[in-house]
Amino acid sequence: MNTGLERLVRGVAGSGGPGIAVGVYRNGELIAHAEAGEACVEFGVPIDADTRFEIASMSKQFTAAAVMLLCRDGVLSLDDDVRTHLPELALAGPVTIAQCLEHTGGLREWLSSADIAGVSMTRITQASTLAFVAGFREFNFPPGTDFAYSNTGYVLAASIVERTTGRTLGEFAEERIFAPLGMTRTLFREDSRAVLPAFAYGYMARGDGIARADTEECAVGDGGIATSLSDLGPWFGFLHDGRGLGADIRDALLQRGVLDDGTALSYARGIYHVDIAGRPAFGHAGGATGYRSQLLFVPGEDLGVAVLTNCSANDPVALSARALEHALDADAVEPDRFLVDADSAAALVGHWIDPDSEDVLALRADDDGRLCSEGLFPGGEFALTADGSWLAIGEPVAMRLRLDGEKLVAASVLRPGRGNTFVRCAAPDASAVPPTGLYRSPELGTYAEITPEGMLDLGLAFRGRLEPAADAAFSAEGFRVRPEGDDISVTAWGARRIRFVRRPASERPRGIPAGLKELPQVVEAES
Repeated sequence: MNTGLERLVRGVAGSGGPGIAVGVYRNGELIAHAEAGEACVEFGVPIDADTRFEIASMSKQFTAAAVMLLCRDGVLSLDDDVRTHLPELALAGPVTIAQCLEHTGGLREWLSSADIAGVSMTRITQASTLAFVAGFREFNFPPGTDFAYSNTGYVLAASIVERTTGRTLGEFAEERIFAPLGMTRTLFREDSRAVLPAFAYGYMARGDGIARADTEECAVGDGGIATSLSDLGPWFGFLHDGRGLGADIRDALLQRGVLDDGTALSYARGIYHVDIAGRPAFGHAGGATGYRSQLLFVPGEDLGVAVLTNCSANDPVALSARALEHALDADAVEPDRFLVDADSAAALVGHWIDPDSEDVLALRADDDGRLCSEGLFPGGEFALTADGSWLAIGEPVAMRLRLDGEKLVAASVLRPGRGNTFVRCAAPDASAVPPTGLYRSPELGTYAEITPEGMLDLGLAFRGRLEPAADAAFSAEGFRVRPEGDDISVTAWGARRIRFVRRPASERPRGIPAGLKELPQVVEAES
């Protein structure tokens, strides 16, 4: 089995650059593994099974487990309104702990909101993050009515653990999760400056080379765990039969979220359900600055895979599926047969928008009868398949487009949630002019200014040129600005239509977003 894994990892990473580690697990033990590349490129330190990586959102299942333990203790209930435990929250209505864990609370994405406000992630603490999130008032959608992945719910879960126990999530997890399971090399990184033996540096692709890209925030819950292939075995044992923590905790993690209308989701609590090689499986991916990860487990086979990497350019999602199929000795999936149908391609050409998320997709047809996309997806090209759907070529998570009446549905089995539903919208109007003026967000306590030259000054850090966008909006490097009467709204991933109210021109931007003043000031000695 190791030989096959070695071929997989060597196809992704080689010597002289950041790398990747893949492990296969059975009966709670690491039974095969392969590594390639380096944990520290500068000093040529190779990756091995003991190398620790930041696993980002793969951490969410551990946060959810901590919450479930407190529910078993009688300290919490999944039906609790988060405002009961965190009364400083300004949310306009109730959101339950369960909705936080299942991404059905409609909570604005705190990372995107921080980008809008200009809050630095460097050394940001749990307290600073909570203070910032406490100002959120409005929802992306009414809680319980939809699914939208949001790290905010897990930041709130971590804060609730700390508020109710008097211990940080890291301290609680060490006592109640990692120690009982014997995971001695796993921890929540609550201090990004702490020296961590055998920890891989993070990297990102830049031009033809790489650059350092280390995750520096100290807030955890939505991510933050550092672990290694060698230390994850007991967790796979727990995921199989509940050993170490209890079958009740394991079953609670795997319980799928259900919307108010009865729709069952693929996402559970820190884990989402998928099919791998025709078998039910579950797991979670992770992505942070300089790191990517993926965990998959097939309970019927007691077989799991973990993929850890210290380079943002590597994609562990597709690699984990291939590694698991290899370990299962599964028959190769029959490849999709591509068709050429210029009329079908022409029928989809144009601009599309998801009215809920404001994600935009622009499609055009090439000479080969394929669709080329701009906007939402990284793949860039879709081909028609025999079942009438359009499959992203080279897109590692098998994104498909399917026409449903007048709507276009986009989804992937390896991405949690319900996907996107698009409707046609107007193309960008090249003659459109952004609404010049000064605006302020009551929620974020920060300003946006649009200059007569069409520049957007947003929050404390961002400046970029606004360009006409589809559906009578404007865009600048991931921020979507829409005129709303005399005001504007700003949308980023996971943070929908944050309202900015027009202010008089005489009022100059001032003030600090909530929580920013609490950031630690690090003074380096000058030599």
